[in-house]
Amino acid sequence: MRILFFLSAAALAGCAAVAPPAQPDAGGALPPSAVSEPEQENGPPEQVPAELSIEYFAGMRLQGTGLTLGTVLEDNTAYTRYTISYLSNGLTISGIMNIPKGEGPFPLVLLNHGYIDPAVYTNGRGLRREQDYLARQGFAVLHSDYRGHAASDPSPDERQIYDAGLEYSMDVVNAVHAVRAADLPRVDARRIGMLGHSMGGGIGLNIAVAHPNLVHALVLYAPVHADAWQNFMRWRDMREEGDRTREAMGARAENPEAWDALSSLTFLDRMQTPVALFHGTNDADVPVEWSNDLATELERRGKNVTYTRYENEAHEFIPRWNAFMERSTQFFREHLTEQPSIEQFSPPLPRADERVTKKPFGIFITPDDSPVQPERFRGYHTGADYELLPDEAARDLTVRAVCDGTVVLAQHVNGYGGVVVQRCTHRGEPITALYGHLALTSVQAIPGTELQAGDAIGSLGEGYGAETDGERTHLHLAFHRGSTVELRGYVQDAATLDAWIDPAILLR
Repeated sequence: MRILFFLSAAALAGCAAVAPPAQPDAGGALPPSAVSEPEQENGPPEQVPAELSIEYFAGMRLQGTGLTLGTVLEDNTAYTRYTISYLSNGLTISGIMNIPKGEGPFPLVLLNHGYIDPAVYTNGRGLRREQDYLARQGFAVLHSDYRGHAASDPSPDERQIYDAGLEYSMDVVNAVHAVRAADLPRVDARRIGMLGHSMGGGIGLNIAVAHPNLVHALVLYAPVHADAWQNFMRWRDMREEGDRTREAMGARAENPEAWDALSSLTFLDRMQTPVALFHGTNDADVPVEWSNDLATELERRGKNVTYTRYENEAHEFIPRWNAFMERSTQFFREHLTEQPSIEQFSPPLPRADERVTKKPFGIFITPDDSPVQPERFRGYHTGADYELLPDEAARDLTVRAVCDGTVVLAQHVNGYGGVVVQRCTHRGEPITALYGHLALTSVQAIPGTELQAGDAIGSLGEGYGAETDGERTHLHLAFHRGSTVELRGYVQDAATLDAWIDPAILLR
């Protein structure tokens, strides 16, 4: 950890290797000991967590859809500012979005505002300076109003007790899903940064521990405590929820398990996101000691954190605000803008973009509503399926490597038939590329073989036989983050899906 101290002039004057995979089938059937994600029930996703815990939030089925760019609020030489709305598990959420001028695509940064009384809150309020600055630096910026604010739907939760921002965290995660579903041509929604101020920093921590693969760079600006009880006690008299919360959950001494379960502090070991933490020593709203403690806890767990303290700054930075934004911008550029050369990824088949007609990446299917019948799987699709074009046969097509890298698996896998897995890199990080439903007899590569993008791998398997394990003739292509071989073709919640990358992002 790097800790940086900035003093005022007055103050200065005064002083790995790939693990052998278990053998799940393509639907993700793992041994019970390997299953960590709870099964999701049929029907619409819940709009309020049934249980107040980080663990429950991590396993919820989150659906963000219907992103709409509304009124143009500002159109300057650097960016266009829009009102937006989207659906968060069925609730309409308002916000703003700044999209820079130019071709893009521009990496996306989400801004999480701090507590503002919903009775006085207006669209996009809370981080207007930061919205403008980051858009002028070439980042697409999305600021969610959260439920119950501005033009958003109210929370349907009638309990009205303190939830450590879990509902707001749902809305922010769903903003990412909604942008990805909208596929805006000038927004790169696979390169995600997040900046959270005060309560918004607590939301960022909730997301970082519950969905560790979602955000690639997290800026915490005078964040609240990572311990839910500390936050509740500091502000319990300012909100009507105080007495109801004590009745429902008790004090920490009476019910420590419940308060620990609601605290991101309990789950910091899960964090993978690099963190830039900033706090002012004269913050009268959130004590600087809280960030001191957070930095210590992150360092103790071996996390990537840089902590900057600004002498004499308050809860909202003024003298050092420009320095804060320069450092934040540098941090986002370091983690969001490094890209591989466009030549690194090649289509696996000719006319590849015309072939994804039935099962694109991320589609949620069940045996009843799948575009392919009969269907035996259920869940979110972790790859993209490339179909035969009219008058083509399986043996007519050669599947080619999409990237430079080493073959780490070539074998028959239940649910796929022939499978080849190749280890490659993306933005300097390891990923694996899985090619499924191949005729294994046509595959010459063995583990250890080095392939260049465009090298032949093999032919597609004949449909409805052993070569495809009973499936139709098609190619299942999936990219998974990290070096571990991951064979699942479906996962049961959107949070788990974040560990995969949409092939369309890498191949465009």
